[in-house]
Amino acid sequence: MMRLTLHGIKTLDAEQVSTRVLYVLVALAVAVFGAFFIIGYDEPYADNPQFNAPVLTDVVLVFIYVLVVVAVVLVVVAACISFRRRDRAAAVVNNVPAAKITWAVAVLLAASLVVTFALGSSEPVLVNGVEYADVFWLKATDMFINTSIVLLVVAVCGVAFGVSGYNRKIK
Repeated sequence: MMRLTLHGIKTLDAEQVSTRVLYVLVALAVAVFGAFFIIGYDEPYADNPQFNAPVLTDVVLVFIYVLVVVAVVLVVVAACISFRRRDRAAAVVNNVPAAKITWAVAVLLAASLVVTFALGSSEPVLVNGVEYADVFWLKATDMFINTSIVLLVVAVCGVAFGVSGYNRKIK
């Protein structure tokens, strides 16, 4: 079996590290969700036996929270490192305005978050037979869902524009 050492990781290129991290995350997700559905999934809820109260719900929630926190921290650290290392020569790479694209994506993300939060619904929803009416979290949920949709649509349009070759016809 191969030993994983810090020196061994330093010799790997970015793709190899990324692939190994992906495999570890997929294995952890399969293990956590597999255990969730196998161990005590059919436990009835004490207050209302019509609902399930899986035993490992807290494990799944903590796993997801940890993944989200780690992802946010890595994004912030990567962005800080990227902005520190960038110089004016990196503003255009292979005739692609990389700096402008980076700023456009950051502005689009921030604007999407603000606009979708402001336009988000605060209508109460029925959750497990109980009305949930926390305005902030209802609007925050709408914000993340709608921002994801906006960014996906922009990404699909960008890919379609790039594949079409229309941008080369403009010049």
